[in-house]
Amino acid sequence: MPQPDNKVGGPLTSNNFIFELQGVQLEQLKSVSGLEVSLEVVENPQVGSDGKWSMNKVAGNPKAPSIRVTRTMEEKGKNKLVSDWIQKAYSRGGGSAITAEKSQASITYRNAEGNKGIKFNLIGAWVSSWSAGEVSAESSGVTVETFTIECDRVEIA
Repeated sequence: MPQPDNKVGGPLTSNNFIFELQGVQLEQLKSVSGLEVSLEVVENPQVGSDGKWSMNKVAGNPKAPSIRVTRTMEEKGKNKLVSDWIQKAYSRGGGSAITAEKSQASITYRNAEGNKGIKFNLIGAWVSSWSAGEVSAESSGVTVETFTIECDRVEIA
C-alpha cells in the first residue's frame, strides 16, 4: 500500500510565477498584484431564547478581485494575444461586464526550484483598463504596460 507523501515543500518565491491567458504563458512579466480570495461578511441579527439581541456574522457571496499585471511592452506581433483581448473587451463590452470579452486566465506561484506550488484560476476574466508606462528621451529603460483584470470568481486549483 503506497504511503502518503508527507514532504513539506519549500517556500514559494515572489519572483517565480507564471501568468497564463487562454492557456498561453505570457512573457516579460514584471509583477502581478491584487490577487485575493475573500467572502462578503453578512451580519445576521438574532433574538435569543432569553430575549437578548445578538449579532452573528455569516459568509456571504465570494468577492472577485481586480488584478493588475505589469509587463514589458513588446512589438505588436509578439503582443497580439493581449492587445486583441483588450480590443475585444473595449469594442464588444462598451463598458459592460456582461458583454465584455471574457476569458480564462491563471496565476501560478512556484518555488525556488521552479516547481509549481499553487495555482489560481481567474474565471470569466476581462480587461477593465490598460495603460502604458512613462516614456522619456532621457531613459534607456524598457517601456512597460499595466492592465487591470476583473473576473467573475477565483478558483484555487
